[in-house]
Amino acid sequence: MRYFCPGCWEDFAEDLDRCPHCGLNIRTFFASRDYVDKLIVALKHPEPETPGRAAWILGRRRESKAVGPLIELLRKTQDVYTASEAVRALSRIGTPEAMAFLRTLTEHPAGMVRQAVADALADETRAAADHDKAKEDADGKGRYS
Repeated sequence: MRYFCPGCWEDFAEDLDRCPHCGLNIRTFFASRDYVDKLIVALKHPEPETPGRAAWILGRRRESKAVGPLIELLRKTQDVYTASEAVRALSRIGTPEAMAFLRTLTEHPAGMVRQAVADALADETRAAADHDKAKEDADGKGRYS
């Protein structure tokens, strides 16, 4: 098993209290963070699958404090799978900032990412239409009952 320092992202073979490369106290670092903060740190992990998994969890939890870090991940990653998962996470979180950023990605160079963005924006449009329909139905019932 390999371990990674959350400060410098160097890896090492043992579970250590301090990073042998940068000296960060790893135990203190993680003890001072809650679950969501640890997931946000994981968005920068060098192992290719970890940022995508972290993005997926943050999206499922609809963690609005992850919007900025997810946007940063999307700006930096070259991995289309990670980028697509970050798009889906931002869509699930659904804050105005998240949705505004997704609208800037409609011309992303990767087709897989463009498709994830198109799906996210279509979901946003459907949700808005459903909300409007429900409001109309509620208004109509209130007036005629």
